[in-house]
Amino acid sequence: MEAREKILDKAIELFLNLGIRNVTMDSIAAESGVSKRTIYELFKDKDDLVVQSLREMIIRHNQDMLGIISEAGNVIEAIFMIMKMEALRRGSFARVFTEDIKKYFPVVNASLYSCKKSLKEFSASFTLLEKGIREGIFRKDMRLDLVDNFLHELIGLIHNSDRLRILQPTGQEVLSNIFLPYFRGICTSEGVALMDKYTENINDYIEL
Repeated sequence: MEAREKILDKAIELFLNLGIRNVTMDSIAAESGVSKRTIYELFKDKDDLVVQSLREMIIRHNQDMLGIISEAGNVIEAIFMIMKMEALRRGSFARVFTEDIKKYFPVVNASLYSCKKSLKEFSASFTLLEKGIREGIFRKDMRLDLVDNFLHELIGLIHNSDRLRILQPTGQEVLSNIFLPYFRGICTSEGVALMDKYTENINDYIEL
């Protein structure tokens, strides 16, 4: 394993478990088994390491979702399987991490989504929408890039909105009141029937 990959793997692990502010470059060096000098040769400073770590997390997460989309019987099943993965994922890292990453997202998003080509490349939801149209589950009259970007903006809003934070919605409430109604709205009649079928058995997929 190359030094950069070792550093990123350990930095991601530490950030998730302890939060970004609580992790030092010294601790990353010690845990990854490389010198701090090596880290600074590969990353300009801690902020650069954080941005690159978050970027790598998004890419890996995107790959996980693409795997689910590929293996699922249809895109509605994929949506529910992804929601289950997200619920498990949210419970696996420290709450402080969620707060710490907010200031870095503008830089990370700029590095990943700088043009239309990269928007598609790093967006599993774009692949989901394309597949849903091919399956006759999502409407053909959608503008894919617009819908896909709206979904990403919606996720960002949910994570960063002070007004929503005051309401303290559970993950299942966010799913049931925001995401599923939106996906239902872009469904064909066939898609609506599938959505209703999976929603009736939501607890088989989502346990929050």
